[in-house]
Amino acid sequence: MKFGLVLAAALASSGAAANEGSVRAALAHLERVRATAIEEGDAETLLHLMDRSYLHVDSRGRVRSKTELLTRLERQQMDFRSYDLDTPEVKVLEGGDAAVVTGAFRSAMQTPDGPKPFRGRYVRVWVRQADGWKNTFHQVTEIRP
Repeated sequence: MKFGLVLAAALASSGAAANEGSVRAALAHLERVRATAIEEGDAETLLHLMDRSYLHVDSRGRVRSKTELLTRLERQQMDFRSYDLDTPEVKVLEGGDAAVVTGAFRSAMQTPDGPKPFRGRYVRVWVRQADGWKNTFHQVTEIRP
């Protein structure tokens, strides 16, 4: 994914006059852009989607900063073979400058023994900033059989 496309999508609903429907559509699109970037290890795209204060809480309760997560992706310490979202649900919060996105996903991360499948639920918080929507928080919980 090229940064210019991400920026265009992020700015598409950044104006104060944007209605809730267009905000939901833009954030659903950014969720798909984010998922593709995770799958492709595209740290540049993720860099521009994440807020400076981004926090990532994984399924084991580990907390990582934006820098830590991007470094792991760049070093292929998180090497995804797939990362597929179910339909994300976007809830725009009062005032329209923040939103919570929830949903489920399936992924497979490469391990020494081959791809390891994973199914989880997630919550992400997005905030509207002068340069568009930024993901500021991410948390995952594993769905166990």
